[in-house]
Amino acid sequence: MKNINHNNKKTICVILFACSVLLNGCRQRSHPSKAFHMIKVQNIEVTEKTLTLDYQVSNPFAHDIWICEDIDINGRYDAETRVNAETVRIKLCFNLECNILLEEGIMAKYLRLSPGESHSGRILLNLPIANASPVYDFHEDRKIHKQVVLQSVVFEVGYFEEDLLNMLSDSIEKGKREPTNEELYVEALMLEEIQQAHSHNTVYLPHLWSGLRMEKSAKVIITDVNIPCSIVVDE
Repeated sequence: MKNINHNNKKTICVILFACSVLLNGCRQRSHPSKAFHMIKVQNIEVTEKTLTLDYQVSNPFAHDIWICEDIDINGRYDAETRVNAETVRIKLCFNLECNILLEEGIMAKYLRLSPGESHSGRILLNLPIANASPVYDFHEDRKIHKQVVLQSVVFEVGYFEEDLLNMLSDSIEKGKREPTNEELYVEALMLEEIQQAHSHNTVYLPHLWSGLRMEKSAKVIITDVNIPCSIVVDE
């Protein structure tokens, strides 16, 4: 066997070190985030008229978080739904795309979870599932629909990892310095909510609040189900 000289040894060491760095980097990038494990689907049931989704959301972080429990406290919408040719998306988030003039009173409920704490909830949807949202008009009333059966669901839950009550307080202070219609509206709704949230662990957010852009979300994919959905047919 030929002897390996000193320069060759240095080259091999550099190559091995580079490979080690690359492998470790890949392992770190492929490591699932904590949010990936936040949602568990406990049951999904499809009957002739309804879909029932039972789920559990847990707080995997070392600090409190606020999770979305209800996107429409008036009770019309359990979640936002969007249907395409392959998947139905069920969103329990309030940072929703908007294209209609909102009525006052469209608010969502958020629940505080301490580290390691869990919350169980239920989504109930009429079948066939169609595009639906409390703040977005899909303009599909007069369009032609057809019913399809989809086998994949993406279920998404929104949450605030930041200190939500401090964010609301900062928003109110900003509204006092730079008053706008939006901030004044938020202030009127939020002052009492902030005080109550410290003891009740719930807070109600208006869709007009600009801080909704800070909302994050956790997702879970459900497969091997047969869900009747309604999609728009191109005319």
